[in-house]
Amino acid sequence: MKKLGLLILLLVLPFAVNAATSINVKSLDASVSGTTINYNGEMEDGSVAVMCKLYDGDNEIDYLSSQVNSNKFEGSFSVDKAGTYKLRCANYEGGEIKEVEVTTTENKTNPTTGDTIYTYIAIGAGALIVIGIIVVILTRKKKDK
Repeated sequence: MKKLGLLILLLVLPFAVNAATSINVKSLDASVSGTTINYNGEMEDGSVAVMCKLYDGDNEIDYLSSQVNSNKFEGSFSVDKAGTYKLRCANYEGGEIKEVEVTTTENKTNPTTGDTIYTYIAIGAGALIVIGIIVVILTRKKKDK
């Protein structure tokens, strides 16, 4: 009977120690800039890294591990489209998961292009001015003759 008790104790002890030493996320905040999700948070003492996963609905779409310095961590995700996403973070070695929901918007900035339309407009305007000057000079020369 003692052997059975010792066996049970050996099987249960690692789980009890792990549960007692799990380090949890104290706080998690996220902000959005267009389609970029920036996050930061605070861990309980003893954590060196945090794992954050980004979900679109129930589908995991990206993950990122962040170093913990002075119990603080931060990072960012970029997404392809506007929408509502869930960000879940936990201590890298386990612990409770903290979750926040964020909604991204489309970037409203115009993309830069290699289009040189302003150069063509300037060249065209300059050419019209030069042609106008030449026409005026030639017309005056004809009148003088």
